[in-house]
Amino acid sequence: MIVVRVGCLGAALMMSTMPAAAECDNAARLSTCIDADTLWLHPGPGRFQAIGSTETTASEEFSLGFFTTYFRNPIVLRASSANPDGVDVPAIEHMVNSTFLWGYGLSDRVELTLAMPVTLYQNGTGVSGFLSSQSQEVPTTSMRDLRLGATWSLLPRSRVHSDELFALTVRMQAAIPTGDEQWFGGDRGFVGIPSLAGDMRLGRFFAATELGVRIRKTTNLAGSRIGSQSFLALGAGVDLLPSEWLSVGVEAYALPGLVGQETLERDPANGELIGKTKSESLIPAEWMTTLRSAPTRGGDLSFYISGGSALPLDGTAMTAPQMRWTAGVRFAPLHRDSDGDGVIDSLDQCPYQPEDRDGFQDEDGCPDPDNDGDGIPDDRDQCRDEPEDFDGFQDEDGCPDPDNDGDGIPDSLDQCPNEPEDFDGFQDEDGCPDLDNDGDGIPDSKDLCPNMAEDFDGYQDHDGCPDPDNDGDGIPDEKDACPMSPEDVDGFEDEDGCPDLDNDGDGIPDSLDQCPNEPETINGIDDQDGCPEPEAKDQTVLQGMTVAVIDPQRFAPGSSRMTAALRKQLLMMAQRALGVSPVQMIVVQTYADSPGTTERNENLAADRADAIRKELLEAGLPADKLTVAVGELTLARPVRASQFDMTVQRGKHD
Repeated sequence: MIVVRVGCLGAALMMSTMPAAAECDNAARLSTCIDADTLWLHPGPGRFQAIGSTETTASEEFSLGFFTTYFRNPIVLRASSANPDGVDVPAIEHMVNSTFLWGYGLSDRVELTLAMPVTLYQNGTGVSGFLSSQSQEVPTTSMRDLRLGATWSLLPRSRVHSDELFALTVRMQAAIPTGDEQWFGGDRGFVGIPSLAGDMRLGRFFAATELGVRIRKTTNLAGSRIGSQSFLALGAGVDLLPSEWLSVGVEAYALPGLVGQETLERDPANGELIGKTKSESLIPAEWMTTLRSAPTRGGDLSFYISGGSALPLDGTAMTAPQMRWTAGVRFAPLHRDSDGDGVIDSLDQCPYQPEDRDGFQDEDGCPDPDNDGDGIPDDRDQCRDEPEDFDGFQDEDGCPDPDNDGDGIPDSLDQCPNEPEDFDGFQDEDGCPDLDNDGDGIPDSKDLCPNMAEDFDGYQDHDGCPDPDNDGDGIPDEKDACPMSPEDVDGFEDEDGCPDLDNDGDGIPDSLDQCPNEPETINGIDDQDGCPEPEAKDQTVLQGMTVAVIDPQRFAPGSSRMTAALRKQLLMMAQRALGVSPVQMIVVQTYADSPGTTERNENLAADRADAIRKELLEAGLPADKLTVAVGELTLARPVRASQFDMTVQRGKHD
């Protein structure tokens, strides 16, 4: 605010000599060509509002920003009135400004900037309310002065492993008089704005300062002289959340005037207003608290909200508002690389863990200690980009083994993935070695017929080959009643596969039988020629398994001596027994003369058994099939019955 003590007459005179909307006439001492908003926001990154950042937009990148600020009573004039203290006239009572910010990084240390502020809303009487009781409202919107600039990082903060304690930046800006001068929208000429900004960061804490000058023409407004000003700003803050997710900062800035001030008085001699120099300085100052959030990786996108007021709180300096609220957003690509892995934080999914640069997903910025995710660290994984298949075969090397046994058949199709196929032409597509192709229990290495199963019929079973005709007689074993004995093919029952050594079963081998197909009449007369005698009667009988003779001869009572007649009958019985084929066993049981198990009977029966055995062996019965023993002595036998019995047990063809 500014205090102007002018009488009512003087006010009337000024009203009659000046327009309601003052022009940029500095001599009139009521020039409106000043900028009512002293908060000149900086393009590019930043943690504060009034203090420029020491960081610049990355090379060949654009930054954008948009801020809106509301402030109250930045310009209040005090006119004389009936009240000895005068009355306050709000030339600008409420104002809402928006500022569009652009930046372009010429290099990693040089940035070009542009700020375009506009007034979206304002109200107040301008200077008309100071000159007349009938005030004229200021226009609702207006343009403001553009600002162009360049920033150079004198002591830059590294974008890679940024851990420097201090950083310094030089700025040179210029305000171009494009604003509405009549409505406190800008200066009446160019404004040069050189400044030096520095900051310090230590862990979560940060502080900054900026020193500069705003070099402009001097403008008089009701006794206040607004010209070149120095600029001093201080700020400090702390990160409430890591990675700049949320921080709070407090800052204050002041604009000490570099031109002298004056008071307006009326000359008693001629009634004109004159200004007299005074020692009081014009120092508009503000403070504000800022909440900032940079939720994206790298801190390129930031959101701000700030609030503050004039300093001191009851300050009356021109352009120092009663209160101020500011909100905005900045997008400033910084290309920070916190972990120094060559992937900027904004693209780095692990900004604080360096990429391992192993050719696997290196663009994401995250180290991949196990590229293929198979649980085997890359430093021990022989196939770090191909996951181990964990099939129990060499799983510790980290390499998938699509063909464990190396037989050329993929494990997915291989029924024996850890045993190589033997490729012997037998079921080679299943991947399993077939050590015994035919499954006969004889290894192929010893099997003369590896693809044909041995028939295990007791004939050459060790060679692994099936023998469909063991005896080679042309009759398959399955039809051959004697598979181990070749058919003699003599025209007699040749289809059964059994050799018929005695076709007619008369006990004379065919090789000696003069009538091989006609049985001998066994009667003790020419029995060895094998031919039947006409009209002769066979004296032997084969009933079931029993061999007997007609009118059997007996041992003399109490004797085991072999008589000629008895011997002749034994020979006939033996011949009849030889005609049985195949024969398994020939059993002869001998008895005593009467029943009873006396020692005499036992000895007598045993002696008779010995005598009979001797005769039968001499008759040609095989010893391995002949059994002669004492029979059941307790049995009563018929009176005329023989004193021995002969039975023949038929065998099976081999």
